[in-house]
Amino acid sequence: MHRVLSSDGPPGNLWNGYGPTETTCLSTLHRVALQKTESESISAEIPFRDTVLHLLDQDRKPIVDDGSPGEICIGGPGLSAGYQNHPEANAEKFIEIELSKSEDSGQVEVIRLYRTGDIGMWKGIPKRLYYIGRVDLQVKRQGFRVELEEIERTIATNDTVQGVACLHKKADDGLGSDYLTAFVVPTKDTPIDPQKIIEWIKDRHPYYMVPDRVRAISEILLNSRGPLRSPQNHANEDESPLSTIANILEGILGLSNLGPDDNIFSLGLSSLQVARFLGLVKQKVGISLSMKDLYTNLSVGSLGNHLHQANEINYGPSEILQFEADSHLADDIQLIPDWSSEGRVFLTEATGFIGVNLLYRWLSMSSMKAIACLARGNEHHSPMDRIENALKKYDLWNEGISEKMKRVIVLDGDITQDHLGLSKSDYQWLINWEPAVFHAAAKVNWCDTYRGHFAPNVLGTKNVIRVAAEGRRKTLHYISSIDVWAVTGLILGTEVVTENGPLKVHLASLPFDTGYAQSQWVADEMVQRVRDKGLSVIIYRPGFVVGDSKTGAGNPDDFFSRMIIGCVQLGYWPQLPSQNMEYVTVDYVCDSILHIASDNSNLGRSYTLSAPNPGLITNMERLCVLINQAGFPLQQISYPDWLEKLQSWDCLESSPLLSLMPLLAEPVLRDATRLQTSKYSPVYDCVNTLKAIAGRDDICFVQLTSDLIQKFIYFWDRKGFHSF
Repeated sequence: MHRVLSSDGPPGNLWNGYGPTETTCLSTLHRVALQKTESESISAEIPFRDTVLHLLDQDRKPIVDDGSPGEICIGGPGLSAGYQNHPEANAEKFIEIELSKSEDSGQVEVIRLYRTGDIGMWKGIPKRLYYIGRVDLQVKRQGFRVELEEIERTIATNDTVQGVACLHKKADDGLGSDYLTAFVVPTKDTPIDPQKIIEWIKDRHPYYMVPDRVRAISEILLNSRGPLRSPQNHANEDESPLSTIANILEGILGLSNLGPDDNIFSLGLSSLQVARFLGLVKQKVGISLSMKDLYTNLSVGSLGNHLHQANEINYGPSEILQFEADSHLADDIQLIPDWSSEGRVFLTEATGFIGVNLLYRWLSMSSMKAIACLARGNEHHSPMDRIENALKKYDLWNEGISEKMKRVIVLDGDITQDHLGLSKSDYQWLINWEPAVFHAAAKVNWCDTYRGHFAPNVLGTKNVIRVAAEGRRKTLHYISSIDVWAVTGLILGTEVVTENGPLKVHLASLPFDTGYAQSQWVADEMVQRVRDKGLSVIIYRPGFVVGDSKTGAGNPDDFFSRMIIGCVQLGYWPQLPSQNMEYVTVDYVCDSILHIASDNSNLGRSYTLSAPNPGLITNMERLCVLINQAGFPLQQISYPDWLEKLQSWDCLESSPLLSLMPLLAEPVLRDATRLQTSKYSPVYDCVNTLKAIAGRDDICFVQLTSDLIQKFIYFWDRKGFHSF
């Protein structure tokens, strides 16, 4: 399970559900985190819905202390009426107990519970249920439920047996097989014939209750509940090489009582089982056996003797070094272009906030020879003018950059058009020139519909994918957004979203989010689909990108700036509990993207650029506090009161908030506006990102502070973007 979850394409969620049929199957539910799959046990979590869960001791008294085992008993609306026509089983399994309603009232209530036969214990704060084992030792074998104690009772009636304990265990064949072993203590001075006992059991039980092997031991270890059924507690005392070989083969094949004369290959070992056998010998004994060893020592006894005498095969240091060196012979074959060494890239949007910051960084790199940029001119400004104006807008323009602009190749085109609106010759040149495409172009309008975003964000991404797929081999670096997960926290109750997880599981939450988020989901899913078909792709999903942490240069036209400036002008801030916006500074985003993109070993994955842990997230209520601390007084009031003050404000027509009114005022989920549906955001897992930038101490996530808020506001004011 851990291997599946940590793969490049893990399931979006893994839930551990627990409950028997008698309580309608699902009684507890637990979302399994990746790190928990490495644990020896997984919590069954808390009762599902109105389910009642108790651990009872032998006197049917509730157990409340951590670490004390008891029988798991379940009640609630899912509890069945009982077994039809089985009054004795009902009396045994369906019970009633008295519980105090409260510590002080002295009143009791009677509740009905089902005894599951499972042993569990409480652990942790809050208390969570952990499964330990079975009271009645009921196991699943070959599709049938088997009571181990029933088999033990039968074997105990054999005249040659003094004591018995049965162990059910998964085989070591890697195929999911299992086997059943009966450990028996012979009666005094009576030798055990395992095969005779097996034949004797066959006359008394169906095939799935017949042990695969019978092994004689000197004693049965006990605890307060009976025999200890553990392979460690009943291991064969004979640890000779012969016994080791026999035990491993018996475990793989589900056989018993192999002797020294048994031919290994006559036992029916498959090629996969041979490989498994050699691996287990290496693991348990520390000696490597070869196929030659097997073919020259065909019997169990002969191989055991060889194992006893064998030494590790040691290759000389020179041979090992040669092996390692020869494995690198194909390393020089270039499979994916290295854009950083070629010094050429194609950027789809050089005038947007992220795009212009990427361009500035490339212009500052001496290794970059040329940057092709797609831009649209208008009647007042050429495409190059618009790029220069964007650099100046964010204080990225200086004499050095002016000189380096000679490296910028401007393509006057339209991302929504086939071939990006370029001439046939320009398009052919482009697709055969650049080794990497950085797609940062997107329309971001929090109030427009999906249809309003469709052409630039969906069709535009489709056209960029075609650029990446046609002509020379190249990589596509797609800058998406965490908005692809929409309001999955509020609508679907999602607690964590993973970088490589599928997006389709969040689809049902899309209708309640913005048209921008809807278009980003479609575009991101489209890119993932072509990545799955073989296109070399990296997807970056930044959080809400705000200004530079060093200069304070930020976008004056986005939601973040309009919300802050508009509320400062109004003097009020809305209460938005449980709402995080995942703010992330543009320098962290761009530096992370360029570092991740520079290493082709990062291809084929997605990277979330957000707070590395939930403790660094700034929610909307905390943001109000920071604005106050920055020296801009705000009173936080309820959302309805804030909206009323905003709508009746004389200065609304000139306020930065005016263009956000559909987002702020129109209800989309009962009485909640689209802004209010952003509550209960999930945790955005960013394991891939943190692993990729590990070792780069200069690339650091910067948490919002009052000083940083002050930098942003002073920048907007100094540049004349907003007035106070």
